[in-house]
Amino acid sequence: MFDEKYPELDPNKKSAVEVWENRYAVTGYLFGKEPIVTLKSFVQQLKPGKVLDVAMGEGRNAVFLAQNGFQVEGLDCSAKAVEKAKALATEKKVNIEVKAQNLDFFLMPLMKYDSIVMSYFKPLPRFFSEIKRGLVMGGTVMFEAYTTEHLKAFPNPLIDVDQCFKPNELLQQLKDFHILYYHELAEGNSHLVRAIAKKKQ
Repeated sequence: MFDEKYPELDPNKKSAVEVWENRYAVTGYLFGKEPIVTLKSFVQQLKPGKVLDVAMGEGRNAVFLAQNGFQVEGLDCSAKAVEKAKALATEKKVNIEVKAQNLDFFLMPLMKYDSIVMSYFKPLPRFFSEIKRGLVMGGTVMFEAYTTEHLKAFPNPLIDVDQCFKPNELLQQLKDFHILYYHELAEGNSHLVRAIAKKKQ
């Protein structure tokens, strides 16, 4: 029986694994080899040490973090993305630990990471508790993602509205953290939300 609170899954909707395996099957790197702007601009604001790149894609951020002295672990639902991340790390002569992982069922190890990075991936609300669990005291988390305003201004069938944050939504999800940086403005052809937050001592 249909329940509005827990709607039945659309049988015609492909799983995230299917979608991203297809997209990453292209030759070359779908999003290039350069890290996201937030990471490139604010890498020094992350707590150094062990870092987890969640939904890492083809490894552009993970490799950049390794180049900047972090001990990097990366997770992605796509096995093809993981292979590309390994190849990029080899090309750039850095070491990263990466694996394919269904992120809906990922349980964060307790206080294992100094920093966590997440870009263009909107996790389930419960995942913010996982982030808090996984960070050491004073650990940092960084986000960069599209907002729903982006799709209103620039409709794109390749961007799922479920992966976009509503206005101030990320700020609310980070209410238990100390916000170090938060930016939610249109920039050129993109409406992005960027944030860096610290686990309170």
